[in-house]
Parts: sequence; C-alpha cells; structure tokens
Amino acid sequence: MKQTHSRKTCADSGKESAVSPVIGVMLMLVVTIIIAAFVSVFAGNTFGATEVAPTASLDVSIISNGGDNKDQYVMLIKHLGGDSIASGDMQLVCYYTTANGNMLGGTVSTISPAIKIGETNTKIPYLNDLSIGAPGSKGTNLGEFTMTSGDVLSTGNNLGTAMAVFGEVSTKTDEQIKQLYRDNGFKKGSIVEVEIIHTPSQKSVYKGKVTVE
Repeated sequence: MKQTHSRKTCADSGKESAVSPVIGVMLMLVVTIIIAAFVSVFAGNTFGATEVAPTASLDVSIISNGGDNKDQYVMLIKHLGGDSIASGDMQLVCYYTTANGNMLGGTVSTISPAIKIGETNTKIPYLNDLSIGAPGSKGTNLGEFTMTSGDVLSTGNNLGTAMAVFGEVSTKTDEQIKQLYRDNGFKKGSIVEVEIIHTPSQKSVYKGKVTVE
C-alpha cells in the first residue's frame, strides 16, 4: 500500500506563523480593556464617595472677660453665613506657643470628655442659645445640633478654653486652671492658631491666628 504524505508549502508556513502574533495582540487588547474598565469603575466609586466640605464663613474669637463674673477666657465661634455644618462633623484644633517657645495644643470633638459648665456636664463647644436651653441641655451639646448662620458656639469657661488650647482635660479647680494660664503666659494679646476641620472630608472650614481680646 502506498502512503500519501501531505507537504506544507512555504506559503502555508508563512500564514501559520503570522497567526500567533495576531492572537497575542488581540489577547493583550482584551486584557487592557478589562483592566481599564475595572479601574474606571473603582475610580468612579472612590470619587463618588468623596465628602465635600461645607462652604461657610466662620469667625473665631477668644475673650478674657467671659463667664458670669467676666473673668474667664472663653472661645466663641460664630457662623456668619454659608452652608450649615453638623456639629458632630466638627473638630476644633488649637496650637499655642508660650514665651519660652514651648508649643501646646488641644483637640476637641464629640469624643472629648464633657466638662462642668455651671452644674451641668457639657460637651464643648456648645451651642450658646438660651431659646434651646442652658449649656448642657439637650440640643446644645456638641454633636446634638447643626450650626447655621447666626449661631454662636462657646467653650464656656476657663476649663473649656484650656481644654481647647492646652489639651487640658483634668478636673482641676478654677484657681488651678487660672494658675495654668499664668504659668503659660496666656493673657490679652496672646496668639492662638485655630483650625476647624470638617472630619468627613478632612478639610478646613476655618483656619487662622486668633488674638486674645
């Protein structure tokens, strides 16, 4: 029996060798398209979830004649206009440099301990609005209200301001707190760097140097 052998011509061989690069390129294109689609979806989800900071005009002051007896350092935060800000999304950060160059700082947010304002435990800075209630009443504590145009927040007394400026959170007596101010040279004319951060976006809604009045 005579066996028949098929033979490839040079033309056939050239066709087959050209197929492999074409398939390789097509596979690379498919992989590239899949990766690009994945990145696009991921980026879309990431940017879609980004929080936008409210745009508001705030004014911050520190007075030396606050409190019932006009002898307390009190920080006041006023909302002059613009977007409302949920107080639970606010973080107050302060830095103060003493005369000998030491830098002290404090951070206040909803996780900070409450302090005594009068006889009531109060989360500062509280909403200073007697139509809602005295400091510490429901709706006045930080985290319980939304700050809108015309609202004023307050640190209440020497201890509240020391907590914000020095990071002081102890239960010292009023006289001990006053001594703390004296030891650190804190007085009228002292300068405190104040920043208010919108925590969901981690953006500043206020940043400036405040001179004690």
